[in-house]
Amino acid sequence: MLPIRHIVYECLPGAYAGGVQKMVFELAGAQRRLGADVEIWTPDAIRAGSTEIHDGLPIRYFYPDPLFGLARSYRLRREIDTLSKEAILHAHNTFNPLNVQVAEAAAARGLKVFFNPHGALDPALFSGWDFKSVKKRFYIRFFTRPKLNRATGVFALTSLEKAQLISLGITSTIHVLPNGIRAVAVSSREAGLALRARHGLGPDDRVALFVGRITAKKRLEDIIRAVADLDAHLFIAGNPDAEHGYAAMLRAVAAGAGCAARVHWLGFLDEASKAAAYAAADCFVHASESEGMALAILEAMSAGLPVIATQGCYMAEAARAGALVECASGPAALTAALRPLLADLDLAREQGRKGQAYVATAHDWANLARRSLQIYADKGGQA
Repeated sequence: MLPIRHIVYECLPGAYAGGVQKMVFELAGAQRRLGADVEIWTPDAIRAGSTEIHDGLPIRYFYPDPLFGLARSYRLRREIDTLSKEAILHAHNTFNPLNVQVAEAAAARGLKVFFNPHGALDPALFSGWDFKSVKKRFYIRFFTRPKLNRATGVFALTSLEKAQLISLGITSTIHVLPNGIRAVAVSSREAGLALRARHGLGPDDRVALFVGRITAKKRLEDIIRAVADLDAHLFIAGNPDAEHGYAAMLRAVAAGAGCAARVHWLGFLDEASKAAAYAAADCFVHASESEGMALAILEAMSAGLPVIATQGCYMAEAARAGALVECASGPAALTAALRPLLADLDLAREQGRKGQAYVATAHDWANLARRSLQIYADKGGQA
């Protein structure tokens, strides 16, 4: 079996893993279940030198270099040098020196190396002239682009991301491989009604749900204004302390729109609580300015909820398949997309069933892992 090593900047197994970490865990785990020799490697100052097993998947932790925090690891680089010539590296760190180190190690050893930007190279994220945007453009030009162009291949989550990478001058073969999803649990109707009751809502109230990071690019203010216009309720699941200023602004927006009493902050939800939130909601909504492919959207579709997503969520393929409702950005477009689903629950349930059927095939981890292994081996993997 070819050794495949996924290399990621940080690894947080379990419920606190972010979107990229979850994707790496799930893809690597699915590849291993197909019989591949797969491990995840990551620098970690606390767990360095140990190996943990999660669902049969080894995660190896390496000492980071003291001058670079978790950005580089000499010991991880040294371990790459011990791999066989047939080994394959798959790195998931975009604006990070660890990716540069992986590229250098692969070149020195003559190993196949693949990179996955996970939507982080969307030009919309660094088009301005603020310091952060200029710094990212500099890094892309002098570090990221040369590294990706020397790679065996690059993975994109969507055809749109592939076009974005090409527009940035990436000439390596780009393979479109979306995120996958495991079928999610949904609590009983009684559990959903109990959650509603805790927030003073009855079975006839209309509830939209957002799950995700509470950060400015998610445009939650647009969702709040849309909900205000529809006389509906909004459940917001996520850590409100992630960006204190933004959360305070959202509360002010809700008060100004006259719907503060209809915006309910659920906080961070574990898997059981999230299952109850799915059962309590009538629909799911995301309004991000830029999103590689949000696992929260895929999970909501898997739960059978009808999903409304703005074009910045980059779910055009699912929208073309009729699996979700895509709309333009802004409160007016969100209001127009939400209104029919909240007004007609039979229509909403039918939309939810379409989305559930779609993710069960298009985003099945076993199918995606099989395709990725074909790409690594260059045996029929489509660009």
